[in-house]
Amino acid sequence: MNERRQHRRVIINKRIWICDFDEDTLPVNTQDCTIVDISEGGACIQCSACFRENQLIAFTYQDFMEEGFRPVAGVVMWRKQYSERDCRYGIKFLGLSTQMLRRIQDIIARQAEETNVSEV
Repeated sequence: MNERRQHRRVIINKRIWICDFDEDTLPVNTQDCTIVDISEGGACIQCSACFRENQLIAFTYQDFMEEGFRPVAGVVMWRKQYSERDCRYGIKFLGLSTQMLRRIQDIIARQAEETNVSEV
């Protein structure tokens, strides 16, 4: 199977909240989920909520909220049943700000560094 990813991804396993896609609303009616991994181009999330391919979603997690970032917008590219209760979704980011892209790059670099240190 050919690898289609254009960017390096790192495992982060952090709790996230799925938000209304409308950026003018606060994160209400959230679904508790986990962000499994992240790259500059997208993320894999896991939750019991049901999303369909090509559905627009937005999500955030504690680090982004503490730093004042708005939710990250994306589109569901694929869906895979992970367990009886949960699915995993591949999310392609849409229109990241330069500031958000830099923050994600920092997360990837820091996580990759921590992984390399623990492997030594």
